[in-house]
Amino acid sequence: MEIWPLFLAGATGALISDIIQDNCLVMPSFKDKTLYLGCFGGIAIGSLAGYIIDGSMITAFMGGYVGKSIITSLISKFDPVVSTKQFPNFIKE
Repeated sequence: MEIWPLFLAGATGALISDIIQDNCLVMPSFKDKTLYLGCFGGIAIGSLAGYIIDGSMITAFMGGYVGKSIITSLISKFDPVVSTKQFPNFIKE
């Protein structure tokens, strides 16, 4: 199977996920000399996940749909700053 339809299915899944999550599309922007990718970051992750996952159009779409949420949950699991913000009861002041 061609790889481009898998990338496209993953990107479409990520785009739909962003629209459902935020009820809008967040465009890229610069703030304090930092580039925020907006919806294009999710599309990049989703298209890559769509290609990597299986080789089927349906699983590529679903991989793109959940790809961004899986990556952010993994980052929050291993980043101590994010995890302490989620569980403030464990922080001794």
